[in-house]
Amino acid sequence: MAAKIFRLPGMWRRRKQVDLRKGIVHCQVSSRRLQFPKYGSKLSEGTFLIVDVMTTTDDEKTRKLCELVVTKEDLLAVLNHLPEK
Repeated sequence: MAAKIFRLPGMWRRRKQVDLRKGIVHCQVSSRRLQFPKYGSKLSEGTFLIVDVMTTTDDEKTRKLCELVVTKEDLLAVLNHLPEK
């Protein structure tokens, strides 16, 4: 007998909010995502963040593609000055 699947309204939105609180931002068109650390390292040049670029393989395993070291201040500056089309 086939199992019935019930989709609950708003589940996708709630899952996205949980991921954002965990520091995970999903790509809108692929299985890749940015995974931010829980804490940044405060240095004289700014707050350094080690951001992991992650993906999910075809067999549902998580794999790290690369690591970026950026400052929180640089990210905020770029996002604040990004024009909308």
